[in-house]
Amino acid sequence: MLRTACLLAVLAGTAPLVASAESVRIVSDTASERLVERISGQLAETDPAETVFEARRQARQAARRAQEYLNSRGYFDAEVSHSVESGPPPRPAIKVEPGPRYRIAETRRRIIGGELSPEDEARLARAMTIEPGDFAIADNVVSQEAGLIAVMRGLGYADAEALERRVSGDREDGTISITYRLKPGPRVRFGEVIFDDGVRTRQPYLGRLIPFEEGDVFSPDKLSEFNGRLANTRLYEVSSAHLDETSSEPTAEGGEVRDVIVTLTERDRYTVTAGASVSTSEGPGVTASLTRRNATRRGDTLTARATVAAQQRTVGVDWRIPNAIAFDKALVFSADAIRDETDAFDREAVTLSGAYEVRHSKSFAYSLGVASEVTSEEDAFGQRDLQILSASAGARLDRSDDPLDPTRGWRANARAEPALATGDEDTQFFTLTGELTGYQPLWKEDRLVAAGRIRSGFVYGADIDALPVSRRFFAGGGGSARGFEFQSVGPEEDGSPTGGRGLLEISGELRWRGDGQLGYVAFVDAANVSRNQSPNLGDLRYSAGFGVRYRTVVGPIRFDIATPLDRQSGEDPIQIYVSIGQAF
Repeated sequence: MLRTACLLAVLAGTAPLVASAESVRIVSDTASERLVERISGQLAETDPAETVFEARRQARQAARRAQEYLNSRGYFDAEVSHSVESGPPPRPAIKVEPGPRYRIAETRRRIIGGELSPEDEARLARAMTIEPGDFAIADNVVSQEAGLIAVMRGLGYADAEALERRVSGDREDGTISITYRLKPGPRVRFGEVIFDDGVRTRQPYLGRLIPFEEGDVFSPDKLSEFNGRLANTRLYEVSSAHLDETSSEPTAEGGEVRDVIVTLTERDRYTVTAGASVSTSEGPGVTASLTRRNATRRGDTLTARATVAAQQRTVGVDWRIPNAIAFDKALVFSADAIRDETDAFDREAVTLSGAYEVRHSKSFAYSLGVASEVTSEEDAFGQRDLQILSASAGARLDRSDDPLDPTRGWRANARAEPALATGDEDTQFFTLTGELTGYQPLWKEDRLVAAGRIRSGFVYGADIDALPVSRRFFAGGGGSARGFEFQSVGPEEDGSPTGGRGLLEISGELRWRGDGQLGYVAFVDAANVSRNQSPNLGDLRYSAGFGVRYRTVVGPIRFDIATPLDRQSGEDPIQIYVSIGQAF
């Protein structure tokens, strides 16, 4: 009989709804279960009260939080009371009766101290997101005002501000009306860009960073873009561009022209870097570089670098001139002296190259280049001296979320290189390479990420014995197919690797990130090098392994151990690699 009476009371809406928020009890006759749950989520976690005084304090705090939350969600007539239930232990309690939820009846805009054109008024009207009938949610009301101010500043009203809102309510209808009071101020146009007198960088270079013209209507996005470009030069410890507070002159339509003041503090001109790697197949290696910034006062970088490894020694110089012709268009010149001593070949070479690089957008870039090489090389086919001239065109599309340790997105790049070799061998050839990598999170907070890579290359127009060794494909080693010795995957001549004219590499990784600095990787690699231009999928060599990653501010330190899955006679059972950065 009692259960039936309680059920009828609930159906009639007369039984109170009771919920527990940690140690606070919430009671309501009229609130929905969902609303009580949301109120409960707003209450701070507290330890059980030991005294009546402490329970009363907790109840008051809970009642205040509940009242604030209800007001923010449009329950302006909510009634919230608090009490203490007898124990032991004593327990704080609140009773909540939300009342009606108010809706928006009307929104108005009033321009104070100025007048907007019909076009600007239309832009403001399109920026209105609150409509009659919407619930009167405080955050939406405030964000609507911020959105209107952002639109006005985007229209050139740099000093636009919001005055105190006017809000009126109708308790009988359960509605409120809002009047946004907006003060636009003068419409501003960009004036002269004024740099610090002590800036070493030449004015023409700095001028290429400016994304607007003198006389353009002020745009906060353009000013923000200018600040970003200054920061991305990496020439300055501090860089700031802002509108002058005073007008330099009035405009014909009654606005103002205001100069842009740029403050710059230069960084140290020199940077020294060093790195190291070690593997059982390639041996140890160290790299070092010295970079001189702004050597010609055109934002350029001049970098001297050296590599000393078991199978290669290199000394080189790079000169990079960013924004050389226009913004995001760079010139890069390089010179290298190289000595290679590998199982496949010995080589001494001097190379000179130049490239024109264009960063079309944040994700897409392309380049055009020319290069020359003078080389003396010896391999299984004999010894030859060659002079190589080549041109190149490359493109890169990067839709990943991080340049050093991506967890989602993808990257693609491709490169084409026609070349002419003269000397002991006269030949022409064309090289085409491409690579695609992808990253997909499989678990919350990107703890588990699947990563994949496929790389392929083809050389047309020259037989393998006439092709310079620097233009052949080799596979095996830490940057290719882990588990195999360096350059060991592919055709051989008299027991020595020869490289090939066709390449196919496929890799897959599962990357697990722990709570601390450590992460773990399981991977499978596959590779094939062929004498002709068409790698055979049936000839792929497979390897597998696992690794540990230690995250640092410059990227993860990588430790991998791998083994061939189809190990052949004479191959080592495992290979170990230590380096910086993910495998791909």
